[in-house]
Order: sequence, then C-alpha cells, then structure tokens
Amino acid sequence: MPYQSILKTLLESVDGSVGVGFVDYDGETVQLAGQFEDFAHRVHLAYQGIFLESLKSFHQQLLGVPLSLVCVYQNLTLVIKPLKSGYFLVLTLTHRKQLAKALRATEEAAAQLNLDL
Repeated sequence: MPYQSILKTLLESVDGSVGVGFVDYDGETVQLAGQFEDFAHRVHLAYQGIFLESLKSFHQQLLGVPLSLVCVYQNLTLVIKPLKSGYFLVLTLTHRKQLAKALRATEEAAAQLNLDL
C-alpha cells in the first residue's frame, strides 16, 4: 500500500506508539499499522472521526478547524490530525509518552499524506 511506509515511519519514530491510522471523511480506514487487532483498531479510528466531526461542527464558527487534537485518557494518548479533503490521521500512544515528539512526527506524516490528497 502506498501509505504504509508513511504510517510505519510515524509508528517507529515515536517511542510508546501502539497504533496509527489514516482515515477518510466517512470514518473508513484507508491504512493502519500497529499492535491493535484489526477490527478493534478500525472501530477506534472510526470513533475518532465522529469525535473530530463533532468538534469541527461545534467550534468551526468560533475557532475554525483544529490544527490537531490531543486526547488524554487513562492509559492512552491520541494525536488526531485533520488532513485535506476531510481525511485525518490518528496516532495512539501509551499515556503521554513522548508527546512533543509525537506532535512533530504527526505533522511530518500529515504533510506527506496531504501531498497525495
């Protein structure tokens, strides 16, 4: 797959990364990589799309489209990066592990993906 190398590089460049997914505007997974079981990872990614769309519709008039989102849960942290044409990228890592590096690496991967969108 053409996007697999981008996702693999992102996953391997940040210690503590456990999953990454490239998702379309309908919540369908385009490509994924990581330690999660395939179906569970796809459902996880689809829910992040629902969350992102809800935030966009709520905040768009006041704040504009978010550049990226960081969601911190009990055991995991997510970096969600909106892309062109409604696509988005989700990096899942262990709780707050290398967050600054994760944000930079996600930006770099997003720039590569946006070249094809």
